[in-house]
Amino acid sequence: MSGSWLEAIAEEAGVRPVQAELALRKRGIVADRPLRPARTLTIRRIAFKGEKRGTAQGAIDFDWSELTAGVWAVTSERNLRGKSTVLEILLWALRGRPKGLQDDVRRWLSWVCVEFDVDDQRYVVEFAVDERAPHGNLVRRRVSGETDELDSFISDEGFEATMSRFMMNTLDLDPITAMQGKEDERQVVEHGWAALSGGLYFGGDHKQLLGDVQMAGLPARMLQMYIGIPWATTVMQAGTVKRELEQEAEKASKAAKAAAREEETARARIDGELQAAKKILDSFAQVTGTATELERLAGEVARLSPIALDLAQRFARAGTEATELERLAAADERAVRDLRENIVATQFFNGLQPVCCPRCEARVSSERLKRESADLSCSLCAEEIPIDAMEGASDGLEAIEQRFAAAKAAADRARAYAKTLGDKSKVSSDELEKARQELSTAAASATFEERRKAELDVARLEGALKERQAPATSPIIPPDLALVSAAHAEADKAYKAGRGDILERLNTEILSLGKQLGVQMLEEVKLNTNASLLLTKGGVPTSFSKVTAGERLRLRIATAVALLRVGKERGLGRHPGLLIVDSPAAEEVSPDDLAAVLSELQAISRETAGLQIIIGSANARAIIDQLGEQWCRSTTGDDYLW
Repeated sequence: MSGSWLEAIAEEAGVRPVQAELALRKRGIVADRPLRPARTLTIRRIAFKGEKRGTAQGAIDFDWSELTAGVWAVTSERNLRGKSTVLEILLWALRGRPKGLQDDVRRWLSWVCVEFDVDDQRYVVEFAVDERAPHGNLVRRRVSGETDELDSFISDEGFEATMSRFMMNTLDLDPITAMQGKEDERQVVEHGWAALSGGLYFGGDHKQLLGDVQMAGLPARMLQMYIGIPWATTVMQAGTVKRELEQEAEKASKAAKAAAREEETARARIDGELQAAKKILDSFAQVTGTATELERLAGEVARLSPIALDLAQRFARAGTEATELERLAAADERAVRDLRENIVATQFFNGLQPVCCPRCEARVSSERLKRESADLSCSLCAEEIPIDAMEGASDGLEAIEQRFAAAKAAADRARAYAKTLGDKSKVSSDELEKARQELSTAAASATFEERRKAELDVARLEGALKERQAPATSPIIPPDLALVSAAHAEADKAYKAGRGDILERLNTEILSLGKQLGVQMLEEVKLNTNASLLLTKGGVPTSFSKVTAGERLRLRIATAVALLRVGKERGLGRHPGLLIVDSPAAEEVSPDDLAAVLSELQAISRETAGLQIIIGSANARAIIDQLGEQWCRSTTGDDYLW
């Protein structure tokens, strides 16, 4: 990029030049390139083949070669004899997209070949046509005759892309960017070779000075492109991006304002709903069914629940302990009873005097009775009688009786304690159940439900209103807007400074060429950078759009030749020097007028190096008489050109 231009932009935008360059390149904005000579495009051969169908029968075989710079014509004595088709096929091959080629003719075609030179290099685009679809290639032909394939295609889209890439690169053209679409919905569109090639074709109603598309200021951009005004491309690129970013900023601003309005409306609505909810809440009694009362009852249930549970658990444990003590006391009581019965039975049996054996009824002798008294041996079994055991039985009975008394007392105390805990547990359980009933009743009451709903509504609306109190966010300005604006301003300054007297020089050339081509009483022309052409004709101010169709055609040709001449003169033009003119006789009132125009075009072509003009006309006699048969491809009578 130009150093001074870039430094000025970086300083104004407050960034480093390297950062500025990188950001602008990402946006497709580059500084003006050094001046370079324009390339010359010259058609050398047009050829195509096919087979007519329907009512028109016969083979198609057209081959027109060895064309050079100068004025050439394809002509017939009647209309609808194929002259426009030749030009349309030429345009199809050059553009990769048909312009006005009729569907039936396109279906008849089977093969097309167009050879052309860019400066001294020969190129050939050749393709077969299968059911209207092209498939072929673009090659470069060496001096030796060998070829190098540059690209190939198998569809309409591929063909157009192939020719667009080639022509834009080879002719050193820059794509034209513009904003297009409805307000606030415009998008960046890029016009390439298909649009720029309109500057080479002169047909239709000649409503545009350059090309045939008015949208997005395309004629003005084509004018600046083909004349090569310094910095024009950079101004165009930066202007398009600037409008795109300004649209983004405008949409963001509108969105922010709309959001702010929506927020204000929402706040007002929420505040109104909040006041209404507060009135509903205030209409309820302050105690009955309030959330506070419900919380109190819930708290009471929560407080009583662990108390009742603890008492129930203690009561259960006390009951278990009392039962165990009662069991032990009962066991001691049985032991006392058994011991007492044993002592009584022992004393009873020891006090008896046996007479005979209780088993065999043998009588007890007196000697045994005496030994029992003397030796304490049993008169029946002779075993020793345990006097000590009988004496200790009384002592054991006393101990067991004391233990029984202690166990019974403990069991009585435990049972009494368990009863006390049982009474307390019952009271606590009753209180808990009562609290639960009150809580359930309060929670199920219609008043509580309504009040609770009112409280929730108030809380929700207060929260929503609080959220809406946040300050509105400012719209986000695209970060590159300042940089791109600075780039556009600096490029525009350089453009205006570099433009110099180019427009004045073009005006002089267009005026001279217009007069030479027969625009009657033309006194002054003023070409503006927006591709509008103001005229003074017969002493009266007028404009390009208000003159006759024939005069518009002459002025279009004059403007194109002027662009070519002044561009070559200044070493900055981009026009390739090819003009394709369809049916100029339709805009003329007599063959003499056509002959005059052709004569002047011949003179102009001789004066303008590299200029090639290919004309299609149905006035064969006037064309051939003026140009000569060697410069024409013609047919007579009702014959077709192909």
